[in-house]
Amino acid sequence: MIEKLILIHNYGKFKHFDIAMSDWDGTFKKTNVIYAPNGSGKTTLALLFNSLSGNNELLLKKKSFGSKIAPEIKFMSGKKELKYTNNKWNRFVPCIEVFNSFYIDENTYTITIEDDMSKPNLFELSIGEDISAIKNSIINATNEKNKISKKIGGIKTSLKKAKNPKEKNTKEKILQQLNEERKEKEKFIKEQDKKRIELAEINHNKYVTCINKYLTMFCDNISISNVKIIPNASNHKQKIIYSININDHEISLEERVDLSLKYCLSDGDKNALSLSFFLARFDMIPNIKDYTVVIDDPFTSFDFQRKATTITQLSRLASKVEQFFLFTHDLHFANDFNNSYNDQVLNLKISHYNNSSILCEHDIKFEMLNGFNKDLMTLRRFYSDPKDNSLYLREVIRCIRPSIEGIFRLKYYNYVKDNEWLGDFIAKIRDSNESSPYYRLKEYIDEIEEINDYCKQYHHSNPNYLEVNISSIELKNYVRRTIKLIENI
Repeated sequence: MIEKLILIHNYGKFKHFDIAMSDWDGTFKKTNVIYAPNGSGKTTLALLFNSLSGNNELLLKKKSFGSKIAPEIKFMSGKKELKYTNNKWNRFVPCIEVFNSFYIDENTYTITIEDDMSKPNLFELSIGEDISAIKNSIINATNEKNKISKKIGGIKTSLKKAKNPKEKNTKEKILQQLNEERKEKEKFIKEQDKKRIELAEINHNKYVTCINKYLTMFCDNISISNVKIIPNASNHKQKIIYSININDHEISLEERVDLSLKYCLSDGDKNALSLSFFLARFDMIPNIKDYTVVIDDPFTSFDFQRKATTITQLSRLASKVEQFFLFTHDLHFANDFNNSYNDQVLNLKISHYNNSSILCEHDIKFEMLNGFNKDLMTLRRFYSDPKDNSLYLREVIRCIRPSIEGIFRLKYYNYVKDNEWLGDFIAKIRDSNESSPYYRLKEYIDEIEEINDYCKQYHHSNPNYLEVNISSIELKNYVRRTIKLIENI
């Protein structure tokens, strides 16, 4: 589990972020939602987790523009420092899975899974003991084949130099024998590889079933079938290609050459496919509780009808894994996930400060409030816990007039026009008679005018408003009066 963030330097938009710069202490929870407007460093941060799972070079591709210094990153994990310095991590964190735009690109038209000979792949986890013997035999045979290839290279070199016909004939016989031995090894490796794929076939079918289960949740017109496994030992990957059924028409493996899925599928369908592939992986993993899952903007191309399903499935996954990170630029999506998830969520926001992106606490419930409720909440919070920060104090003052105007618009919605403001309401009260709905407010006219006059000196219409000092004690008194006035209105 990644327990705490200490710093991020020279990495993407995080040029110089130390946790001391934030109102957040750097401690992550089991489930974390990180909101950020597009372009602020959200995907950059998600890529960091990709690197942490075993790719040192990935971070170098996101070094801060203009910086000649390599990225430096520090976390705490397992009560030990986890750091990236001198272009590498001091240790990797196993069992991190990341869903992002790169995963979508790699897994829309074919499914890619890791296939390292030293450990079981996704389909082999449940049959690890049986697979290990086969994989060991492949490793041994590959090593022997490489030794033979090295010998063949040496014989070919010496053969070119040989002048004696007898010597030449002897070397040619040795070369022929070595080539036969190498062919035997290649044949054995191919047979063993086929055997391990066949052994895992039941799990290939299970994976397809799981994928289609999720696809039926996201879209009722797409499913996959007829998977074909293509191993590639050189890059430790397995590619899975498939037939796809769209609106009851099957595009077979052969037809996919002519009918490009790039044009047959909408962006939403592509997202549905890749997210289904991703979610289905966790139905195949026996030790799901050991995993950290990072989801970067899963709702980018989904329409409203798929939103609830996406949130439900992500909430379900988050409850099962060791740690979960959701990155999103959609404030409503973040809020809906919070409401759906049945446990505590840490909400963070990527903000800009001193020419660097930083992570800070995010009061998403407050940010989801509309203008009037948000302004009124700002006043109530200040009154309960005043802070003597000049920028914050100016924001509190800014909320006073809109709060009073807001309650007028709510209470007197039949009488207030869109282009009328607090000065207009004061005039209506002053000129009102007993038949007017504003007449009962005449007893508060002096109070309204005094609060309005106080706000004017800090309004941007005053050329010197930024030079006017603010007394937090005086402001607290006016906030108290404003709240009381709103209650009376």
